[in-house]
Amino acid sequence: MGLPEKIETRLFINGEFVESSHGKTLDIINPATLSLVAKVHEASEDDTNSAVAAAKAAFPAWSELAPDERGQYFKKLADLIRESNDELAALEAASMGRPIGDFFDAYLSAAKWDYYAEAGYSVQGTSSIQTPGYLNITLRQPYGVVAGIIPWNVPLLFLVSKLAPALIVGNTVVLKSSEKAPLTCAKIATLVQQAGFPPGVINIITGIGDVSGSILSHHMDIRALSFTGSGRTGRIIQAAAAKSNLKQVYLELGGKSPAVIFEDAELEKAVKETANSIQWNSGQVCMANSRIYVQDTIADKYIELFKQYFEQEVRMGDPLAPIRKGVNHGPQVDEVQQKIVLQYLESGKQSGGELLTGGGAPTDREGYYIQPTIFKNTPEDARIMREEIFGPVVNINVFKSEEEVLAKANNTEYGLYAAVYTKNIDRALRFAKGLEAGMVGINCTSPVAGADMPFGGYKSSGSGREGEPLYSLDNFLETKSFPGPCRYCARTGAVCTIATPRRKRPYYHVTEEEYQCSMRILEHFFPGHELNLQSLRTIAKAINEGSFNAEPVQHTEGLFTSNQASPEDRESVGDGDEQDVSELHEPLGCMMKDSMGKFRYVGAHSEIPFNAAVVTLGTKKKNPSIIPTPRVGAYPPTLPAPSPSTDSGVEEPYYLPGRELCDIYISRFLEDVHCTYWLYPVESLLRRVDDTYSETSPALSSSWICSLYIMFAIGAANYMGTNGNSPPSDWAAALDPKTSEDYITLAKQLIPTVYDEADIDSIRAMAIMSIAMENLCSRVSAYLYMGASVQMAFSLGLHRDELANSANTMEREQNRRIWWTLFTLDQEISSRGGSPTVIDERFTKILYPGLHTPLSWISTSVSLCRLKREIIQAVYTERSANSISFSTVSNSLLLLQKWYRQMPAHLKYEIPAPLTHRRAIAVLHLQYWSTTILLTRPFLLYLVIKYSTLASSKKIWFERMGKTCIDAAQKSIAILQQMANDDTLSSLTAFDSTCILRLTMIFILAYAHTRTPQYSSHMEKLMELTRRMEQIGFTKMVTEETPFWLQSLGIPERVELVNGDAAGPVHFDDAMIAQLWGNWDPNLMTPLQTQQSLDLTFDDSGAFDINSEILAFTNLDDSIVINPSQSYAHYDMHQ
Repeated sequence: MGLPEKIETRLFINGEFVESSHGKTLDIINPATLSLVAKVHEASEDDTNSAVAAAKAAFPAWSELAPDERGQYFKKLADLIRESNDELAALEAASMGRPIGDFFDAYLSAAKWDYYAEAGYSVQGTSSIQTPGYLNITLRQPYGVVAGIIPWNVPLLFLVSKLAPALIVGNTVVLKSSEKAPLTCAKIATLVQQAGFPPGVINIITGIGDVSGSILSHHMDIRALSFTGSGRTGRIIQAAAAKSNLKQVYLELGGKSPAVIFEDAELEKAVKETANSIQWNSGQVCMANSRIYVQDTIADKYIELFKQYFEQEVRMGDPLAPIRKGVNHGPQVDEVQQKIVLQYLESGKQSGGELLTGGGAPTDREGYYIQPTIFKNTPEDARIMREEIFGPVVNINVFKSEEEVLAKANNTEYGLYAAVYTKNIDRALRFAKGLEAGMVGINCTSPVAGADMPFGGYKSSGSGREGEPLYSLDNFLETKSFPGPCRYCARTGAVCTIATPRRKRPYYHVTEEEYQCSMRILEHFFPGHELNLQSLRTIAKAINEGSFNAEPVQHTEGLFTSNQASPEDRESVGDGDEQDVSELHEPLGCMMKDSMGKFRYVGAHSEIPFNAAVVTLGTKKKNPSIIPTPRVGAYPPTLPAPSPSTDSGVEEPYYLPGRELCDIYISRFLEDVHCTYWLYPVESLLRRVDDTYSETSPALSSSWICSLYIMFAIGAANYMGTNGNSPPSDWAAALDPKTSEDYITLAKQLIPTVYDEADIDSIRAMAIMSIAMENLCSRVSAYLYMGASVQMAFSLGLHRDELANSANTMEREQNRRIWWTLFTLDQEISSRGGSPTVIDERFTKILYPGLHTPLSWISTSVSLCRLKREIIQAVYTERSANSISFSTVSNSLLLLQKWYRQMPAHLKYEIPAPLTHRRAIAVLHLQYWSTTILLTRPFLLYLVIKYSTLASSKKIWFERMGKTCIDAAQKSIAILQQMANDDTLSSLTAFDSTCILRLTMIFILAYAHTRTPQYSSHMEKLMELTRRMEQIGFTKMVTEETPFWLQSLGIPERVELVNGDAAGPVHFDDAMIAQLWGNWDPNLMTPLQTQQSLDLTFDDSGAFDINSEILAFTNLDDSIVINPSQSYAHYDMHQ
């Protein structure tokens, strides 16, 4: 691991990298090799003032964002930090001497950014009604511009601890990194820019304390400052704050931390942890236990083991050495620090203490190294016992009683950290209470700290506390009180902007149905008029005054009878419930009515609302905010209900089809389903089938039989249907007295027992059931079964990747693959309806997958699944407006392209693959292109609707996004056609037909926008592919349903036979499409269309650079046409 070729050394101010205004630089010297690493620009007074001014200008817009909008930037930054781990480790090693083998800061700091991304909504005020007639509330508001000054020993962690809590609550920040080790902070600044943070929100400068640090401490525009460093500097900062604007100051200063080892302590553990505490990071840690007190009865043994640890476990060397060399001790940060430590060592030798090991700089190497040093029985008033050394120097003294050692431990002006080792819990708690320290470790020591606990010091170790999340958030928030009469607005006639407005519908006075019926009647008598509160008041006033001229209705026969059923006895009138649900449409999702009359949630990233937005373009619909219900069939369909269990006390044998039929069903399952949803080792599955049919078969679990029934149901699915051919005469399933639906019913009868068993087979049964139910268009059932499968996996600890004592390595590998199959299947099924996923992420290894799945397929698929989750969060679930930043989209596209480039060679589509692997590889590539479509389709829809109103500067980017979307669709259709040629297209899962429906919608948009024949040709090919597939489940639904929607856009009402071939091509009515799509209003968008389309906001100054490398998102097909002026012009547009 080496240094990067280019190291950023400039100041980061207002979103840009600039050189220092006075041209001064600071030399960064590698403390191990004494070679020059870089010349870093030193911030001048003007530079520091510019950074504060930029933060001040950025504050209003940043503070107006919702916490989840701010959190989007945090998550992008966290991902970039993880990707830059190796570079950050090398920069840290070269600038301050931290061995790369000890570097964990990047992943920990990324985790903190992720954590704070979700913490913003935890900030809440309080309310009180204890004052009669008053409603009193408090608000928590950001200060404005705040500053952070961090040290050089662990800069990444201090950077995130200052920036993240300040930013998430709405502050903007100026951060000064240490002049000794500024390179990792400068690298973070480049990642901040890549993550798309608005200019001025984060400003990172490097400079010396007497200049930039002093300016920040005295600056009148900085309202709060958080500092970590030495006590001397902390006092100077506090004085400067008092002399200027009394800004809030939070100080985390030095320490002289004691560790107390009682005679009943676990000795080896105590030695290892206390030795590591003072040696880690070359002793350059504020809370290192530099004073150790050990009870006299164990002192000799403890000291002997401690000395052995220093002499045997510490490996001094080059911090940039490969990890395998085991270097765990680097140099001090620079020559100044080395000289300070050497001075303390000389003082210690003269103080009267006994030097046991170390005591100076090594003579066999260059660099600013210090030998790990132990002093024994040093006088308590010695300088090295009272002052912070900040090096690998420890004092070990002996004590006899608890009272004696407590007094010695507290005999210091520091109080940052303390540790106590004992097995006596009463003594541990009693002693911890007596220690004067901000944090006390019991049977542990620094750097261990509670992640969710406050951290800070007693006495001269600081003021204030940091801690996740509340303590750190509180540091950057003002509290404002609002005492006042609760009816103030009403009494003054002002509009209340604080209290929740009363809902417009009088639910507490009339039923919802009464309200809907009343509105329906009014709409009948006042067609074309908006009926709001103002208009209703006007009508009522006119009636009261007698100026309303309309006569009362006279013909009311049959309308007012006393024997009509009550609303509880019959269905409500018309679509009142749909009108009510229409208000639930929002950026996060909407509602859709199923065949049972229930409204079901559909998330914004589902393809269902997008498809609805497309098929309703150019048409007039009664209620354009409701997703159209299917015109053919019932979804979910009505399946035979499982008969109730009748336990007669006699075990009945399970029904099994003939063995020949079983083999056919299992073969179809393996070829079409198991190749992408791996749940069994193939050999194990076939062996268990053999055992099941054996006369001496072992006891069969309900979960295994349930799984088998679902496999039979999938394999037995025939393709009889009105739009498909009849099955061949020798079709094996025709010989089975049970149908596919019968096997589903048999499986459902076993579900209660499957829940009770809750083992690996239960997980498999539920997962396969979810696949089958999804293909039967039972989306909600599939989602619920998938959730049950995941919950069982959690209960068995599959997510922990741990091996039970009774399990073998092969079983562990199988469990890993099952877990990752659930991970991808959970994502897939959840995305169908736009519902939240159940599973979170973790790392895993990969087992050889078996016959139908290529090696590395699942790990590659999982990495794509992670990318898809991030895209869904950024583009759909976390946005709070109908626009998104350019950098968010471009970064996602570039990450997708990077994934595609890094795909293993044997999984690339252009590489010849064995026949048994072709479906799995094709599915993987279809998943990739579908993710690209998911990211870009909102911009294609926006382009089609808003084309005439788009500025030319933005239009080029919307056209680029549209081309990217169409290119993904064209590449997908090529894959589907090849799958048809290879006979690997399948109707046994919903995946293939979902892809076809997805592409159809994209080509409808492309064709309606450009009238280019190639897109109509693509649609005809897709319709032909669908009709040639087995008409099973979701495929049958797509085949039957799609023409009804396409008919209104130019598809004939029925398919004309071509040469008597029912599977022949279908043709589009181009003139009809031109008429329907030629004159919609770009300023009028239905709620669905608004939800499913996105505008772009440009936060990248290079976005309009035609030579920008971001233009090369992917290798686009030159034949793609997206500009209507470039397409064929022979279609007559009816105006």
